[in-house]
Amino acid sequence: MRNLFFHIILLFSLTACKNKAVEKPVWLNKTTMLSMPADSLVFKAKGKNWKASILSFTQPIPLSVNYSDSGFILYQRTMYGITEGPAQIVVSNDNQQFYYQVNLLNKERSAITNKDYRSPKTVNPDSSLQQQQIIHTIDNWRNLLYTKQKLQYFFEEEITLSPKAGTFRTIADEPLSSYYVLAGSCVSINVKSTYNKEKEIFTVTAGPLNDKYNNTVADGTLVAFIYSDEEQTYRMETALLDGVATVFIPSNNKKYSLKAKVNETISNSILLIP
Repeated sequence: MRNLFFHIILLFSLTACKNKAVEKPVWLNKTTMLSMPADSLVFKAKGKNWKASILSFTQPIPLSVNYSDSGFILYQRTMYGITEGPAQIVVSNDNQQFYYQVNLLNKERSAITNKDYRSPKTVNPDSSLQQQQIIHTIDNWRNLLYTKQKLQYFFEEEITLSPKAGTFRTIADEPLSSYYVLAGSCVSINVKSTYNKEKEIFTVTAGPLNDKYNNTVADGTLVAFIYSDEEQTYRMETALLDGVATVFIPSNNKKYSLKAKVNETISNSILLIP
């Protein structure tokens, strides 16, 4: 019975020693603004079983621990920058953790990138040439920087684009920054024809077709050629290419009256006479 009591006391004593509280290390060169890559962080502490890391809101940053006579010194293992913001230095010993609040800043900035977003990406003078522009700037660690305009993180305005059709880039070497001004609808249709006596075929051409800003109307636009004799009306359709549409109409020894049509725009009537 006495031996059992002795072993119980010994067990509680060992457990108490094992769970003995560790004093919180004192950060000797404490700062609220920690520049990254971090310089050595000096702590006064007892014992040797220490681990440490920086907890940012993106990911933990491991720290190396070098012991000194009075405690330990923490070093950043990698010489990288960081996404800036609030963080914590976490120092642990066995199952005990101690936290130190800091704000992370980068010592240097490099690879600064300008971002210029446009909406909508495609405009058409038939509807609107208005575009919303949003500009911001980031560094290589994905930190937002003040824009050059009005010293703010995001600069926004509404702009009116030139009516010239084409593909444009807000940033010259970034294809993804492209936006597009499409040609509008044609405002008039010029139609002409020639007759091949040997083949007895009319060659009818509509174009070049332009919008109100003199842009060539988009390839693939459907052009309808409607022609009639004294008895029937016929229709041929073809797609526009480089502003011009062409059809070939057998004469059949007949005289035709012809008009070309694109959506709601209709040409003047011409006569096809063999």
